[in-house]
Amino acid sequence: MKHGKTLGVALTALLLGSCGKTALEVPVVEPGWDIYTGGVYRYGPSIIVGKDGAIDAWFAAPGGYHDAKNLKYDENASVKAVELNKGTVAAQRFSEAQPFYALRVVCPNNGGQDASLTLSLYRWDTDYKTTLRHNPVATQRFDKYADNQSLELVNPDKFPYGEYLWTLSEGTNGNCMVWLSESNVEGVTNYLNGEEIEGSFKARVSQEVSDGTFFWDQASYQHSEDGGHTWTPEKMVLLPTEFSSDHFSVCDPAVARWGGYYYVGYTSTENEGMVENHVYVARSQSPEGPWEKWNGTGWSTGTDVQPMIRYTDNPEKFGAGEPSIVIWKDSVYFYYTWNADGDEATTTRLVTASADDPNWPAHLTYHGTVINKSDINGADHCDVKYRDDIKKFQAIHSAERMGPNSYIVLWESEDGIHFTRKGEIRENLKPYLHNCGWSGDEQGHMRKGVQQYISYAYGWPTARWGQWNTWWSPLKLTE
Repeated sequence: MKHGKTLGVALTALLLGSCGKTALEVPVVEPGWDIYTGGVYRYGPSIIVGKDGAIDAWFAAPGGYHDAKNLKYDENASVKAVELNKGTVAAQRFSEAQPFYALRVVCPNNGGQDASLTLSLYRWDTDYKTTLRHNPVATQRFDKYADNQSLELVNPDKFPYGEYLWTLSEGTNGNCMVWLSESNVEGVTNYLNGEEIEGSFKARVSQEVSDGTFFWDQASYQHSEDGGHTWTPEKMVLLPTEFSSDHFSVCDPAVARWGGYYYVGYTSTENEGMVENHVYVARSQSPEGPWEKWNGTGWSTGTDVQPMIRYTDNPEKFGAGEPSIVIWKDSVYFYYTWNADGDEATTTRLVTASADDPNWPAHLTYHGTVINKSDINGADHCDVKYRDDIKKFQAIHSAERMGPNSYIVLWESEDGIHFTRKGEIRENLKPYLHNCGWSGDEQGHMRKGVQQYISYAYGWPTARWGQWNTWWSPLKLTE
């Protein structure tokens, strides 16, 4: 009897775990808080939690211009459009300490098809009137320019350093406009019809060769030592490479670390319509970069960027992207979205490779679709982790995304290939959520005894598209 009782206690302890806790195969989301309320977005998080509980997090963030952000206006201030009718002249005085390649001024046209303006650049001499008595060093007429086009003056040999004045003039009608940021910038003076005004026109200077185009997304990085309550100042750490295959965007970062490198998978495209996306990958020895990008055969810092996985289905669909990475049994498990037609409209696919191979993106084994969400309304991308406590892969994704009844679906797998739908998470979630991600360690594992988290964007349709907050919640994995 004594031995039987002892055996029963031992079995109970074995089943409950060392602290008398049982694993929750469907995690519980606990009450959380906003970590971003900045007015645009941070979404699709990739979250690494160290053994000490410190957190590294990467998000998709709004993009910018390819020309190094030498701005002559305050990008955080409110803007208004200033009409440039016939006879109205907008001007801006600025100085450059180095030769520069181009001047660019952003001009809306209220949707008009017949708006035209002349952009001229002068060397500054004494005062406004004296300066305009000289011939411009560059001038160009922009007939029927596009709405929000960057009107530009380019010198392949570069304009000399010094002090300058640009003017916008000869507008054809009331649709001719220029953006005015309602904040002054040190060292920049703005004029309307020769009179100084408050604020700064939306102009920028390119020091180096650049087409000055706008890229849609980039990857941000932050660090927290207190469970996500406070964060280090945000840094934009991974940007598109101009004149390359990922020129338009770096979106949906997924980060893991092994073999001395941080690897980040991300989404980009060569299609200006924001469709037909592909999967790209980069690596760095630091979570903040600099990054080497995959070029098809190896790693490079040049413009020879190539997709790791190229989408080959319906070119009008989203395509491939939104990756997630787990290292398991010395292999890279690289998951990604694949949107096609019919029964494979919304899926997650898998490729694997050896984690010991420094050029692993060149030696992929394709496993095809491992999660098919096509019958789930409003499903988006999966974030996959391996749970050491239950020795299973688990994947989460949003459903009814961006809707008032949005929720999270959980999938599970023994081998990372064959997934079954496990359950749903509906408690302690914000409505209108989408693009969720949850945490793990550097190799995508949820370690026993380490607090884990979930994060997602939410807050639409009351605001315009892209104006979302970012929510953060602790996860409960044991009862």
